[in-house]
Amino acid sequence: MPKDVVLPELAESVVEGEVTAWLIEGGAHVDADEPLVEVMTDKVTVELPSPFGGVLVDQVAAVGEVVAVGAVLGRIEESTAGDAAQSAVSKGAAADAGPGVPDTPGEAVEAEVEAVVDEAGGPSADPAEVAVDVSADDDRGDERSLFRADTSATGGPVLQVRRGATGAAASDRRAPAAAEAPRGAFGRVVAVPAARRLARELGVPIEQVEGSGPSGRVRVADVERHGEPRATVGAAAGGMPPAPRYQTPAGFEDRETRTPLRGLRRVIAQQLSASHLHTVRALHVDEADVSALVRLRETLKPRAEARGAKLSYLPFVMKAVFHALRAFPALNTSLDEATGEIVHKDYVNLGLAVATEAGLVVPVIREAHQRTLIDLAAETQRLADLARRGALAPDDVRGGSFTITNIGSIGGLFSFPIINAPDAAILGVHSIKKRPVVLEDDTIVARPMLYLSLSFDHRLVDGAEAARFTSHVIDLLQTPEAFLLDA
Repeated sequence: MPKDVVLPELAESVVEGEVTAWLIEGGAHVDADEPLVEVMTDKVTVELPSPFGGVLVDQVAAVGEVVAVGAVLGRIEESTAGDAAQSAVSKGAAADAGPGVPDTPGEAVEAEVEAVVDEAGGPSADPAEVAVDVSADDDRGDERSLFRADTSATGGPVLQVRRGATGAAASDRRAPAAAEAPRGAFGRVVAVPAARRLARELGVPIEQVEGSGPSGRVRVADVERHGEPRATVGAAAGGMPPAPRYQTPAGFEDRETRTPLRGLRRVIAQQLSASHLHTVRALHVDEADVSALVRLRETLKPRAEARGAKLSYLPFVMKAVFHALRAFPALNTSLDEATGEIVHKDYVNLGLAVATEAGLVVPVIREAHQRTLIDLAAETQRLADLARRGALAPDDVRGGSFTITNIGSIGGLFSFPIINAPDAAILGVHSIKKRPVVLEDDTIVARPMLYLSLSFDHRLVDGAEAARFTSHVIDLLQTPEAFLLDA
């Protein structure tokens, strides 16, 4: 009997994951604890080991599919010649049903039924017959069904379901008239599972989609075309209108390519959309004269290197930030919208935005307020290296309470950083550049100046509090000896 391989709860906050690669081919043997499938969750890619040995008879979740924690990823059974052969037949029939993976046992059976119509060649074909195992082993029941594709006098396919093991009478289901969507053996619209899933995601009634496949089967492209005019309908209904469909400019059709929004880029898009929809962003910008900080860093760099750490300006900024968070704790909170509660945190877990070739990731330095400058420098370097190699573990990106993004290493005057929800704020650190500064005696001198951009959720943080927080950070950066007393 096949055993289900489910997506485990990798962390408390993880609710879903995207299958990025199967490491074992369907029908191949896998040993217990051997890497089986690669899943991306919370911006981290992990290899899940097989919980037991056997033959991978079914890759239930397709590459690129997002599944919930506890959902079935695949099925494994002990390897025997008979089981392997039967598994190959069942998998082959399901594959013929079209792209995508059936969502439910009913869809899996219906996909096999619908495949019969295609194999029969539609209304003009000769009757075709195929037997499909429906057993308790594949969670589809405990009986054997025989599905028969035939043609009727009206030209529509006839699908007959005969259930032998239970002795139930055979039943006929004729396809509806041309004015209605063709129905399958279970009375549902004939559609490939991927199209049915997309229709649910877009809120498109599958019954209203005109299918272009054999026997009127609904394909993914049919659902996409049907969903195009929905922006007007959604707006008229008073709800949030769907995102507009991109239209290729006339004459440029052969000069564009498309790639699926998958992997890290999909996770980034979801996180930024959540930030846009669930925070009320405001921006405060100020500057610091970091002359003293530049001198102090130059003094400490050789000592840090002797201890194996590369001392950048970032650890100093981190020190200043968690001292300021202690003075202004509202910036170290989150809003639990489900309960209507503000979550106050007596810890500082600093998220550090890192740009990688695959996209932006935010590893977290835990208990940053308890670390020394050397510790912060070493941990920053370690996490950045892991991020760029795509080797971060789930714990490395979980539990942040405040985020710092070091935009200065790339350039720009200042920016409007996007809050890493559910944090209350994010601090953008920019390039240190010499600029003319007017001193109290009206003399003009060149000083190393640093712009700081604080984005904050105005529901949790008032503008005055954000300004005072930034001023506190600046005071510490301009007199770094003050916060080095407890370094």
